[in-house]
Amino acid sequence: MDDDRQLKRMPRIDRCVKNKLAWWLSPTCLLCGGAADSRGICPACLADLPRIDNPCSCCGAELGGPGCCGGCQRRPPAYDHAIAPYRYAWPVDQLIQGLKYHGNLIYAYQLGQLLARAVAASLARQPDVIIPVPLHPGRLRQRGFNQALEIAKPVARVLGVPIARDKVRRIRNTPPQAELPGRRRRGNVRHAFAVPGDLCTDAVAVVDDVMTSGETVHAVARCLRAAGARHVQVWVVTRA
Repeated sequence: MDDDRQLKRMPRIDRCVKNKLAWWLSPTCLLCGGAADSRGICPACLADLPRIDNPCSCCGAELGGPGCCGGCQRRPPAYDHAIAPYRYAWPVDQLIQGLKYHGNLIYAYQLGQLLARAVAASLARQPDVIIPVPLHPGRLRQRGFNQALEIAKPVARVLGVPIARDKVRRIRNTPPQAELPGRRRRGNVRHAFAVPGDLCTDAVAVVDDVMTSGETVHAVARCLRAAGARHVQVWVVTRA
């Protein structure tokens, strides 16, 4: 059975390896095809990315000016603060969709590079470990990779912070948050995560691709707090 699954995954893996090799041999902008640097995006396209200029000091949502949004004031999240450099809008949303739904892993490297630079520019406290938001084993087998982990890899290399893959596990195979209305998302991820064993760390950064309602990272952070983490940051590429 395992051998059959591996054989079914090979074409996707081969395509990903070939795509990475082709890009490394001749780096071109993922958006316009022009010359690119290590981020995979040319300076002109980089300047046009949908940046969040006035983020909420807590959840990173875009505001009209500095401060904390009303949602965080009414219900403070379980994490200390979030860094989200971009809006979930064109063309960053296309890179994320290409990664998650089409297996273009080269996009994960570029998204991770963008996130790493944003984090490095505004990081107040270096975490002990980076924890990618985990997928349920069933979803992981179906997709073949965890997009949060793939984005976290270049972030970890740039910042010199280790990744802890098994500190948090997803113990409930919940429907995707994007398929649910906002009022159902909190209940969907309630008790969906667990910390097996001792956390043995004080400060962590939770990494994901997109934050929409924020309920997923809130649930992960709450789980980490219960296990003893005193400082929890959230790093996501985009806010929807």
